[in-house]
Amino acid sequence: MLAGAVPAGALSAGAVPRATAAQAGTATYKVWHWNISGHDKHLGKPDHIVSTVLGSLSFRNPDFISVNEVCPAQYQAILKGLQNAGWPQNPANFARFEPMPHATADLCAKTPGSPDQDPYGVAVFSRFAPSGTDRITLPPDGQRARKLLCVPIASKPGHPRFCTTHVTYQAATKQAQLDTVRTRMEQWTAAGDTVIAAGDFNVQPHDPLMNTWYAPSVNTPDNGCDAQGNHCNTGMFRELDDLDPICSGWGEQTTEGLLAGRCGQPAKVDHIFAAESKLVSYQEDAHPISQTACNNNPCSDHRIVDATVTVSTP
Repeated sequence: MLAGAVPAGALSAGAVPRATAAQAGTATYKVWHWNISGHDKHLGKPDHIVSTVLGSLSFRNPDFISVNEVCPAQYQAILKGLQNAGWPQNPANFARFEPMPHATADLCAKTPGSPDQDPYGVAVFSRFAPSGTDRITLPPDGQRARKLLCVPIASKPGHPRFCTTHVTYQAATKQAQLDTVRTRMEQWTAAGDTVIAAGDFNVQPHDPLMNTWYAPSVNTPDNGCDAQGNHCNTGMFRELDDLDPICSGWGEQTTEGLLAGRCGQPAKVDHIFAAESKLVSYQEDAHPISQTACNNNPCSDHRIVDATVTVSTP
């Protein structure tokens, strides 16, 4: 984890302003994301995983929450837990869920041979009441309907729009889905929004598929041009852990699996992106969760990711 300050025309380390003391012309937001493996690890039950989520949220106290692979009963339990805690400013308008139905399997309910009637999906929760909802289906991968889910917040300076997505792991469709998400983010940014997107992108920072995401200012041995000066980053975004000295330009692992990442770490596939042009300062961290939180079983094969980001506003 590194606190990064982003002065005009340069990128250097510095202290992140407190969320309660943002400078005039800026706004500071705290973001929390977790792929909770709601079916694979919990079979859709709102059990230990929900109490673990709510415990982390109580401690981290974010403004925006992204959850991937969340089953309907788990989503409802998290929603009610946040309402009971008095977290949202408007308890009747703060949560969105978008299912990702599977083509052949029945997830969450785990009824062999039946349609996917209660599929898991992606969810967002916003402390501030959303002024709309964007529900976008990504190009099909033949397995499940992958989604991009966003909420604009018209009441906040800088017109923030918070998004979550869960991109396919299938190579044949991954680029098309990534391009769809990126293009939407670019369009909203061009229209004046401050877009923050979190999710399991199923792709690592150094993958060439991300060259059109990361800004050219991200150019390190683990994420940047090759030795011949080719395959450079050409995008407009920064990932909020890309200044981390653990692995500069790349960040910290977000998974617990065997897939290798960089700098001697396992893979990083969970990201939080924002447009470089909007950034004043940012920091991000990934948190492993003890198995004792989930009855001595892994809560998820992903880590919790949280970030604090200060952005410029009109």
